[in-house]
Amino acid sequence: MQNKLFLWLHMHQPDYLDSLTGKIILPWVRRHALNGYYSVPSMLLKSEFKANINFSGILIEQIKQYQDGEKDVYQVYEDAEPESLSESEINFIFRRFKTPYSFKNKRFDYLKEKFSKGEKLSSQEILDFQVIFKLSAFAQIDEEIIELRNKGMNFTKQDKEVLINLEKKIIHSLFDIYKELIKRNQIEITVTPYYHPIIPLLLDLNSAVKSKKDAKIPNLQSNLYEDAKIHIDKALSIGFDTFNIQINGMWPAEGSISEETVILFKNSKIKWIGSDETLVRSLGLGQGVYNYKDVTLFLRNHSVSDKIGFMYNKMKPSDAVADLKHELEKNGNLILILDGENPWEYFENYGANFMEELFKSFSGKETLLGSEAEPIKEINYFVPGSWINGHFDTWIGDEETNTAWTYLIETRKFVNNDTAKEFILKAQASDHFWWYSDFHKNEINFDFDYLFRGHLIKALLENKIDVKPYLYYPIKSFP
Repeated sequence: MQNKLFLWLHMHQPDYLDSLTGKIILPWVRRHALNGYYSVPSMLLKSEFKANINFSGILIEQIKQYQDGEKDVYQVYEDAEPESLSESEINFIFRRFKTPYSFKNKRFDYLKEKFSKGEKLSSQEILDFQVIFKLSAFAQIDEEIIELRNKGMNFTKQDKEVLINLEKKIIHSLFDIYKELIKRNQIEITVTPYYHPIIPLLLDLNSAVKSKKDAKIPNLQSNLYEDAKIHIDKALSIGFDTFNIQINGMWPAEGSISEETVILFKNSKIKWIGSDETLVRSLGLGQGVYNYKDVTLFLRNHSVSDKIGFMYNKMKPSDAVADLKHELEKNGNLILILDGENPWEYFENYGANFMEELFKSFSGKETLLGSEAEPIKEINYFVPGSWINGHFDTWIGDEETNTAWTYLIETRKFVNNDTAKEFILKAQASDHFWWYSDFHKNEINFDFDYLFRGHLIKALLENKIDVKPYLYYPIKSFP
């Protein structure tokens, strides 16, 4: 495996369907579908580069919801006629619509400022605001996007219709593009357990203490083996149904693994998984491809993976790729595993230019699919943990994360029918605990708190059990 590049991109968004209303309340699946989920395979098609692409089960489900014609709340207001909007709806649009970091538009900023001053907005100004927000989700791959980006303002209703139709076209074509790459043996598809739970914590909360001795966890037992198995089986099933292939690899949510987790994956016929090199540093080891109990374990190069995620956006694509080639020469091979969607918001043109430069700079012989790799060493031990600092403290150990785990585990005890259990599985998503963490205390996001408690409330209602009154009150608090 000398001088080969292994790239594994993880695509995931949590379930944005409000369990209590049946409405999709946040737009991030749809918006990422117009850049990262679309631009990655589009740029790969122009090259011979081999890449590994991971989808969480719930992300696949949500993409299919849009393909079936479902709309999120933001989308409803993006597509509405400006004249039909009430003052409250206009208020929602101007308070909630925000463009990505790398997208700059003076017209959008001017209109936002005008609204904040309480000045009256014309129908044309509202239309411009709607179109610019919708436009800001697209990578500049299709000619229509380039033309409308150049136009900049004074959009027409026909311009908006162009975007609405292109949005539908891209989302409907997504899985077909990936299937074409599969046919070319250019990508390998893997999945994450369905709703993106931290499996080691579902199996045993004490995994947090094994990872970090001073971790403070609730005085409860999880032992949610049955739930963990459902997450795995559902993800494998939707992966097979969507791509018509046997899934051999699995990315554990947040790279979170423990000995019990690996055994569970192995028993589910998973052949290869991944995490971070920090889990074997105590053994004097680093990035690499290891054999752990007959499961191939890819441990990423932490610093170089983070270079793509956090540093290369500040460099010219050619300079960034040159740096990556230097890292490859220095390391002999590179295991790169990273988020396949969020980093692109900080790149020019959603990273499409960087991707094109990267993918054309390496041949198929210089890149590697997971099932092609041979382990370089057998290991019998690793420290349980995740790809974030090697621990689980992003999802457990703080006042709010521990409260959320307590609510979840206690509610789970009351649930015994499959319909109700599905809402428990939704609540187990790592994303809720991420936003409760003290690491994100200053990033106020009550949407996830609302969704989390809604899942638990719905689980109890479906089980015909009185809702615990504390579930009506936010866990999340201001810093």
